Amino acid sequence: MNVTVAEALQGDPARPGARILIVDDSSVVRLKLRKAIEALGHEAVAVESGKLALEQAGNSFDLVLLDIVMPEMDGFDVLRALKGSRATRDLPVIVISALDEEMSSVVKAIEFGAEDFLPKDFEPALLEARVSTCIEKKRLRDIEKEYLGQVAKLTRAATALESGKFNPSKLGLQDVTGRSDGLGKLAKVFTAMAQQVYERERKLRQYVRTFRGGLLLLACGALWGLMVPLSKMAAGIATHPVGLALLVDVLGAAFCIGYSAKRRTLPRLSSLTRKHWAYIGGLAFLSAVINQVLVYWMTSKLPAFMVSIVIVLEGFAVFLFAAVMRIESPRVKRFVGLALGLAGVGIIVVYGEAAGREGNWLWMALALLIPATYAAEDLYISERRPSDIDSIAVLGLSLIGACFMLLPLAVALDDFIPLELLTGKLGIIVVLIAVASTLAMIFFIYVIATTGAVFASQSAYVTTAAGIGWSIVLLGEYIPLWTWAALGLIIVGLLMVEPKQEAEEEPPLLDGAIEDLPI
Repeated sequence: MNVTVAEALQGDPARPGARILIVDDSSVVRLKLRKAIEALGHEAVAVESGKLALEQAGNSFDLVLLDIVMPEMDGFDVLRALKGSRATRDLPVIVISALDEEMSSVVKAIEFGAEDFLPKDFEPALLEARVSTCIEKKRLRDIEKEYLGQVAKLTRAATALESGKFNPSKLGLQDVTGRSDGLGKLAKVFTAMAQQVYERERKLRQYVRTFRGGLLLLACGALWGLMVPLSKMAAGIATHPVGLALLVDVLGAAFCIGYSAKRRTLPRLSSLTRKHWAYIGGLAFLSAVINQVLVYWMTSKLPAFMVSIVIVLEGFAVFLFAAVMRIESPRVKRFVGLALGLAGVGIIVVYGEAAGREGNWLWMALALLIPATYAAEDLYISERRPSDIDSIAVLGLSLIGACFMLLPLAVALDDFIPLELLTGKLGIIVVLIAVASTLAMIFFIYVIATTGAVFASQSAYVTTAAGIGWSIVLLGEYIPLWTWAALGLIIVGLLMVEPKQEAEEEPPLLDGAIEDLPI
């Protein structure tokens, strides 16, 4: 039995009836065509003018039946507009003509891009053949475009992955890998290999961040460790914790603001939002007021090595806070790293004979607030730090804010350092503390931004080790050899608490239209 193309299309459930746009100024012709098209099993939409045809053309039609002779906008104008638009240039058009009278117009329309012509007094069989042929060609063209588009998408994905910073699962290749042909198999092999390359590159970047973060933590710990014996030396000359904090913040603010102004990264105050000012105020209170005054105060009451040992608890406090707040993943490896670090500190305490020294346990209890406030500062910076303002500029503004907070407290307590003392050894110590604390804070903010609060808090281990080392050099304290063996455990614990994984850069949007395909 003979089966027409239209019947084949209608009988295939995967090929539903087409949508056909009829454009003719004659209501009789429109009705005749619409009835004939619907009889073939297709959906017909009829309009009476070229303007309405262009308005409707973008609504996913498969074919246009276009009259040539129409008022205002004739068929040639409509045809030029359709073929000149990227969205409709592949939409097939059959022109409708009175064959004997308008043959030259039909030829001209075909030269403009029309697929075929149909006389107004058409035979149903002729209409069926020409409509079915155009629809089949349109569908084959759509399949070809889809195939070429997916080839282009796969090519762009391969180009994007050359940088090693893109997650293959986000490259939008799911529709390509879902194909059952050779292209689909190629896409599956590509995504599997790309995933392996991506994981290898990601681990390499993680190792680099760990190494770089470790070096910065060593620098932070060495600088902060230096502050402890220097603060003890300052307290030995004159005990003024608030006054010392005020002077240190003035010097630190001058450096940060001057450096930011030179680099032109200092924001205009009018551009800062309420959120920015809230962060600056919070950082000033936590870092430059609470933490500094507490450390300076405790070093005036306790031996320097005791304060250094207490600081190491910061890492444990941050990890517990972050785990409870679900900011960082509470993995077993991180717990083991923290445990090793604490074991190293325990060895330093026991074999350094710190436990046997006499001390005021009330002051020791107050000193335990230091790691808690340091932990709060770490998480505050990690969660609230504005990314749209230079970190050094923000630090400078927060130090200025701290000065305004400390000044009334210094006046109330009459806790200013006498000027005559600043011309001697105490002045040099104040400058060294300001330099050490400012540089350490700059490094620390960068480490938090790139590796996370938990990893950054491990600077407390280095601070403890450095504080004990500086105490030996500057204060003449003796620490047994067992202390140096414990440093190995501290370093191992530091490396086991890895930085958080950075969010991978988002891939380009590959699921959209391929605008530049030469098809």
